[in-house]
Amino acid sequence: MDRRELLGWMVATGGLAALERLSPADLLTIGRDAHHAEPAHAARERTLDARAAALVTIVAEQIIPASETPGASDAGVTAFVEHMLTGWYSPADRDRFLAGLADLDLRSRARGGVSFAMLDAATQRALLEVIDDEVTALRTAHGASANAHWFAMLKYLTVWGYCTSERGMRETLHTWPMPMRYDGNAAVK
Repeated sequence: MDRRELLGWMVATGGLAALERLSPADLLTIGRDAHHAEPAHAARERTLDARAAALVTIVAEQIIPASETPGASDAGVTAFVEHMLTGWYSPADRDRFLAGLADLDLRSRARGGVSFAMLDAATQRALLEVIDDEVTALRTAHGASANAHWFAMLKYLTVWGYCTSERGMRETLHTWPMPMRYDGNAAVK
C-alpha cells in the first residue's frame, strides 16, 4: 500500500470513535500541534514503556517505510502515538492497544519462536498483513466498529502522525508550509 492509499484509507474510515466528530481541518490542526507540544501530563504519565514504544516504532515503519521519502520513524510517529494515546484516548482504548501489542508478540513467538522485534522484516510484514486482513474482515462484517481493533488504531495513528508531521508534509505531501490566504473582507461567522 502506498502513502496515498494509506491517506485515502484514513479518510475513508472516518477516524476512530474518539475523533470521528472532528472536521478534517481540526484533525490536521490537532495532528500538527501534537508534534510540537509536550502534553502537561507527559512528565508523570506514559502509555508506552520502552518495549511497547520500540514495537510501535517497528510496526509504524512497516506501515510507512523510509524510501525516497521519510518513513514513519523519520516523521516522529512513535512520539505522536504516545502523545495521542496518553492525552486523547480513554483508559479502555489504551488497554486494548497495549493488549494488542502483547498479542502481536505472542503471535510472533508462535510463528517464529522469537519476539516481533527479532523477526526479519519480511516475516514482520507478513504477520502484519495477516492482522490487517483480519481488520479488513472485521470492517466488512461490522463496519466502523472495526476501528476499535488495536491494529486499526495503530495504522490510523501512524498515517495521521505521518501526514501531519513537518517531514511528511514537507517531503512527501509537499504541503509545507501550509497554503494560506488572507481575505480582509471575509465574513465573520
